[in-house]
Amino acid sequence: MSSKFKVQSSKLKVSGAKRWSVNSNIKMLAALLLLFTVYSSLLTVSAHEGEDHSADKKPATVATTKTNVVPSVTAERNVNTDAGQFNLKLTRTPSDARTEENVQFVVRVAEKVEGGFGGGEPLALDNATVTANITMANGTSVAENIAAKHEGGDAYRMAYAFSNAGDYKVVFNIKANDGRAFSTDFPISVGKAAVNWTFWLGMAILSLLTLGALGFVFAKSKSASGGYRLRQAAPFAIGAILFFALGTFALAYLSPPRKAREITAATTGETAAPSTEIADTLAGRVTVSKESQLLFGIKTQAVEVRQITSGLRATSIVRARPDARAVVVPPVAGRIILREGITLGAAVGRGDQIGTVEQILDVSGQTELESQRLEVEAQQREIEAKRLEIKNTVLQLQAQQADQRAKAQQARTQLAQAQRELRRSENLVEVGAVPKKRLEEAQTAVKVAEQEVASAEQQVRLLDNQIKQTNAGQSIFRTPRINQPTRSFPLVSPITGLINEIKASSGQQVESGTELLNISNLSTVLLEAQVFERDLPVVRESTRASFTSSALNGEVYTIGTADGDGRLVSVGQTVNAETRTVAVIYEVKNPLNRLRNGNFVEVTIDTSGDRQVLAVPKQAVVREQGETFVYVFTGGETFERRAVALGAEGADFFEVNSGLKEDERVVTEGVYQLRTTQPS
Repeated sequence: MSSKFKVQSSKLKVSGAKRWSVNSNIKMLAALLLLFTVYSSLLTVSAHEGEDHSADKKPATVATTKTNVVPSVTAERNVNTDAGQFNLKLTRTPSDARTEENVQFVVRVAEKVEGGFGGGEPLALDNATVTANITMANGTSVAENIAAKHEGGDAYRMAYAFSNAGDYKVVFNIKANDGRAFSTDFPISVGKAAVNWTFWLGMAILSLLTLGALGFVFAKSKSASGGYRLRQAAPFAIGAILFFALGTFALAYLSPPRKAREITAATTGETAAPSTEIADTLAGRVTVSKESQLLFGIKTQAVEVRQITSGLRATSIVRARPDARAVVVPPVAGRIILREGITLGAAVGRGDQIGTVEQILDVSGQTELESQRLEVEAQQREIEAKRLEIKNTVLQLQAQQADQRAKAQQARTQLAQAQRELRRSENLVEVGAVPKKRLEEAQTAVKVAEQEVASAEQQVRLLDNQIKQTNAGQSIFRTPRINQPTRSFPLVSPITGLINEIKASSGQQVESGTELLNISNLSTVLLEAQVFERDLPVVRESTRASFTSSALNGEVYTIGTADGDGRLVSVGQTVNAETRTVAVIYEVKNPLNRLRNGNFVEVTIDTSGDRQVLAVPKQAVVREQGETFVYVFTGGETFERRAVALGAEGADFFEVNSGLKEDERVVTEGVYQLRTTQPS
């Protein structure tokens, strides 16, 4: 009875669990569907708040932010070509272009006709074909042949969405209906679109909802034994993942990661600017954001009181120093052989051998050489006969010397025997065995033997000296040398420098004195300036100057100053009868050897003395349509276009007579971008 009850109880539990599982899954899926509906509604409200969405309006590809006014900028170009004189005015919206936004361009093209430059307005160039090319600032092509739509009159419109941030150029190519064509470019800096924090907040909420739902279902599907009922959890897990995927898609569709502003089309007509902008325009003020200043590379420099090198300008020519030029010539006629590595621009040192010249005799020279050879051979035979005679004499003397050596040896033997006999006689006389007369005879025999030995050795020495003298006599009979038909002479560099000209090649036959190579050393050069005779008193009083040249990329170098490198060498003593000028010579160090012999150099001879003036850098000064002005940084994001009156011109500074004050900061880099950025 109890067993039956347990079985029925177990069946009731299983059926209850199944009902719970089905009901729970239905409830959970319904909850997810409800969450997704609420989440989509929130996204829709957030993404479309305040906008007009008609049925035919397509969703934007990027998020948009509502702004009252999107600022524009205008730029103007005057183009003078063989085809005519044209004026282009470009209106760009927005002024601070960003990625993923359709930047609007409206270019107005007008032609300046003759007679209309003073008071007449330029004529509109209508019905022209206008295309645009987009390039990076370094010239790399981005897009080509973007057609601009003609909107009547002189206005042409186009739009372009930049995919990457950076500095660009928009090159407009204009072709009139009569076939005339010209082009000009406008710079533009593009920044990144702003981050859409709504998207990332939505992603965070979506992730939390999905993770919370997954945690809830796995907690509910946990069995009493500690395991999980996968059949119960699987449908809901799939639903949660599907919810996350659909939510991400909806979020990216309705509110993308980056947001773009709502940009209204740039106007084609002249629009009235707000009062503040009118004031800015009249005052010449330009407002540039800090980000744009960094993109434009704008740099400023303070206006200072300084001494500038200004005064008399003269055109000069670079000359190599006389002792820094040399030519290599062969000492004799012959064939040239240059050393390996001798090429144009090769460096050589003083005394270095740069090649050889092989002298080759002609027919008459070879005939003379043959007669000399026959004469030398006769002399050689005579010398050989004398040498043979001397050799025979030496042999005779050596034989006599051998005889004398033998006699000397025999005499020494006799001397030794006589000495033994003398000692024996002395012993016998002491004991009274022999008379004293016997001792005297022995002493006499020893003396005779010593004399014979000395005489024989003397004869050996005399014969040895005779043999040496006879052999020495052979050295005076030297064999005459026969000249060879080919002789080599070295070619040596007379100075240290670079080879700048080669006029012969290896194997070439040249005459004596022919110019083969030119070598020059341009580490120090002379500047020959031509000064009119009326200016000589000023030149004699000044030892300071400056110079620049196109070969120096506009860099300015000083002469005769504390930080300069050069000196005044001389002022000429002769006046040119035709030009009425006098040569003034300066010696300067050649900057990185960039100056070449014959280069034109512009020399400014300082006639200002020690006068201190208010000076502005040359790169800050702009001259346009008869007006001279600079851009003054007034603080923050504001720059003021200000007219200035200039005085003396120095090497890299202008004297300022009016328009600026000391310590005001002027723009020295990025002036071009400021000129093309005007308030619209």
